[in-house]
Amino acid sequence: MKSPQRGIQSVEIGCELLLALARSRKPMALKDLAREAAMTPSKAHPYLVSFAKLKLIAQDDGTGHYDLGEQALQIGLAAIQRLSPLRIVQEELKKLEVGSRYSTAVSVWGNQGPTIVQYTEADYPLNVYLKCGTVLSLANTAAGLVFSTFMPRATITGALKYEKHRFAGRAEPLTMAALDAATAEVREHGFSRNVGAVVPGVNSISAPVFNDRGEIVLAISLMKPGLPADADPSGTTARTAKQCARHISERLGFRPDD
Repeated sequence: MKSPQRGIQSVEIGCELLLALARSRKPMALKDLAREAAMTPSKAHPYLVSFAKLKLIAQDDGTGHYDLGEQALQIGLAAIQRLSPLRIVQEELKKLEVGSRYSTAVSVWGNQGPTIVQYTEADYPLNVYLKCGTVLSLANTAAGLVFSTFMPRATITGALKYEKHRFAGRAEPLTMAALDAATAEVREHGFSRNVGAVVPGVNSISAPVFNDRGEIVLAISLMKPGLPADADPSGTTARTAKQCARHISERLGFRPDD
């Protein structure tokens, strides 16, 4: 068993102040910042002086409040530029595949709509024909409904021409009114589900992944055979999909309360 590495305690303590500023949406007074970092103002002040010299924090001359400085901004921007969404997705989905044996798909927005860029099948066959490059239906697939819900409305409107919506045995153009009705549940629960509509007996749950600006960048889908009850909004598959998508979003800089 690997023994824990020794760190520098004063650095760890001081960084609690930076993390407290990062969590706040506005500049903070010394007493409030110290409280959030679980230390006294007299203990916090020397750390803030050093961070100010390094331009990691800045102090407003008028109010005396502290905020993140220009070098903290540069560090944050550098971290964002190094992010690889698909690599992060692969890392998070790998954890699921080890423990639960879902088939998984990752979709992004392509020229004609939601497009699969990664598909991994579980040990058991699903008899679902999916491959990289497959363009998904906006209304009839779980991932399509996720994008229909969270993509800009103008983008979705432009994609409607690529799709036909089947209703009562007749091919009809998919309208925004029909799509709005279909996405109501997605907005309520934060994910979409397809209960055997594409392939009988196969349920799919899809959840959105957002970036640091709150924009949807991709959707992850978990698929497995089962009964309709297995796709219940409070069920294991739904919770797993939402949790996985949330972890990926947080690693991309998304703050759920934004």
